[in-house]
Amino acid sequence: SIAIVGFAITVSLSEMFAKKHGYTVDANQEMYAIGFCNILPSFFRCFTTSAALTKTLVKESTGCQTQLLTFALSCFLPRCVLAVIIVVNLRGALRKFAEIPHMWRANRIDASVWLITMATSALVNTELGLLVGVLVSAFCVLGRTQQAQVMELGRPTTREHYEDLASYRGLRTHPGVAVFRYSAPIYYANQSLFKKSLYRRVGLDPVKEKAYRIKFNKKNKQQGHTNVKLEEKEAAGKVDEVEAGATATFMNSSCSLRSLVIDCSSILFLDTAGVNALKEVRKDYAELGIKVVLAQCSASVLDDLERGGYYPGGEENKVIFFTITDAVHYLQS
Repeated sequence: SIAIVGFAITVSLSEMFAKKHGYTVDANQEMYAIGFCNILPSFFRCFTTSAALTKTLVKESTGCQTQLLTFALSCFLPRCVLAVIIVVNLRGALRKFAEIPHMWRANRIDASVWLITMATSALVNTELGLLVGVLVSAFCVLGRTQQAQVMELGRPTTREHYEDLASYRGLRTHPGVAVFRYSAPIYYANQSLFKKSLYRRVGLDPVKEKAYRIKFNKKNKQQGHTNVKLEEKEAAGKVDEVEAGATATFMNSSCSLRSLVIDCSSILFLDTAGVNALKEVRKDYAELGIKVVLAQCSASVLDDLERGGYYPGGEENKVIFFTITDAVHYLQS
């Protein structure tokens, strides 16, 4: 815990002063420096070497250039004077509290992480404060991936650029071909949410549709009405509400929709569960006669798909589209 706190304070101060005075800092080099400085003192029960928050701020504000100032202060100035110097020179740090309303308006999540970390560090201890800050930040990132939703895309008449239909006016879609985008990585924590969001946006859940069709055919077979048309059965009142809704869903959705394009440009990575989710989407829609293809995959996503065995039948069946336009033209042809 001492090593983590010392490294965090040193790097934070280094980056703050580097930004102020116009130079760069390598965090790895700072870590090596702290480690080498603590090797020899560790055998003699010395204090851990790292940057001191208050003293560093005081010395920087007074124009200190070397460590000789520490010797002069310790020899000639009483503690009360040093305390006043520290309080006065920490005015800049204390002014950060006045920025809380602006931080809250800019980004409530980041402001909440800052407040929780600051409160834990001040009221409990620095080690637990840093740990809580890291965990809260990690959970916030995880929560953002859980809130991502599938968007349906369209394109203007004069360009080949696709954007969200709900965000822009004047976009048009392609008959029989729908384009969707998911702006988050697909991994074990959100793969089921990705499928639910996609099925809801498409308007056709292939898993439920398949179950409805099996139930519908099974009941018709038991009643001996397999050759009766849907219109005649509805007129005769022999189809219950579930069967009629399921059949209507299949007739209205899948007859007009023949292909799906998933834009993967915003997907940063895929794990094994994410690749399996894409496999299930392709397989479930294929059973309804709807073809699913991927477009604009990054190199890392392509590697994840390759390692996860996404492409059936090997290299000969591997179809990759670098643009959405190429995928749409392929499906329309």
